[in-house]
Amino acid sequence: MIYFVVAAVALILIAIYYYFKPEQKVTKNVFNAEYYRGLNYLLNNKEDRAFKIFTALMDVDSSTIETHLALGGLYRKRGEFDKAILIHQNLLSRPTLEKELKNQALYELAKDFHSAGLYDRSEKIFRNLSESNTYALSCYEELLKLYEVTKDWDKAINIINKSDSVEINNHSKDLLMSHYLCEISTNHHENAEIERAVVVSKKSLKISPTCLRPYLQLGTYYSETDPKRSLQYYSQAIQIDGDFSKYIVKKIINLTKSSSHNELIMDAIIEISNDKKLSFIPELYIYLLYKGNEDLASSYVKRYHAVNDYDDFIINSTLATSENDDIAKTSPVDNMINSYRKVFDKGFIFLCSNCGYKSNVLNWLCPSCNSWSSSKPITTFDLIDGGYKNARQ
Repeated sequence: MIYFVVAAVALILIAIYYYFKPEQKVTKNVFNAEYYRGLNYLLNNKEDRAFKIFTALMDVDSSTIETHLALGGLYRKRGEFDKAILIHQNLLSRPTLEKELKNQALYELAKDFHSAGLYDRSEKIFRNLSESNTYALSCYEELLKLYEVTKDWDKAINIINKSDSVEINNHSKDLLMSHYLCEISTNHHENAEIERAVVVSKKSLKISPTCLRPYLQLGTYYSETDPKRSLQYYSQAIQIDGDFSKYIVKKIINLTKSSSHNELIMDAIIEISNDKKLSFIPELYIYLLYKGNEDLASSYVKRYHAVNDYDDFIINSTLATSENDDIAKTSPVDNMINSYRKVFDKGFIFLCSNCGYKSNVLNWLCPSCNSWSSSKPITTFDLIDGGYKNARQ
């Protein structure tokens, strides 16, 4: 008897399976057709019709949620923020959406708002999501980007203090904190609050002793009131980052215009000229000539001739310039200095080592790739000398 019951149940189950299988297949086909019709409306800027279709589909099947998220991200990258926002809000309108998928949609929507310039909405979502361990670090990273854009440095520092991660947005926490404090210091300096600016820059220096920026700030702040201390910070800055040596030497030489410590400045110049780790600095060479240290200037340039043929390049450039020089010459040294300045004294171009962005001003935060401390000063000499080297090769 039991065998007959088991067989009957098995037959009934098989019948039910085959009865419902065709209906499921038809439903899926209808669903696919509607889905692609909704995409077509969206691509043709008919957002209202697309919204209705996608909303209906959400009640039918949840298998395309990931596709919706990817599509919204694609629209955001293309700059079509309204479409990205529409897609992610559409997902969130589904009452039965699982918590994890809801958080993912909220995260994407917050990025949409940020890209569209709706910072207050973006901040609110990121702050709420940051309470979740899963999204804490990602939200902190996005919040920092938002505060960097809005220049809300106090809130950015607060996020740094909250984070347990060693790095955020591919930068160490100490480096980010140092830059944020330097931004606050700059604001104080612009408001003529010099003492507060000095205090904040020193705090920045203490947090990240290898960050170049606070050294340059302190060198600038002390340049008028205490040139000796200014010189100390500038000299330390060269040791921190030799790529800025040309840029900093020019600032050191400018100290002679308002300082009675010219002997100290000359000692610093000589010490820098003896640093074999640094590349050739035309401004330093000109200064040595101007102060009458022709032997020291000659030995300085010859050191680079032995390594990189620099003196041949410089002398040829000087002669080419002086041949067309109609300015009255008071002495051979003055003539040479005038010629050098025509060739080399053209200011700086700042080049981002991360993305190649060029600017006439020093951007500590690259406007193109959002990297801190990635811009390096490039002089006319560097550009000409690079071409010269390539030509010789």
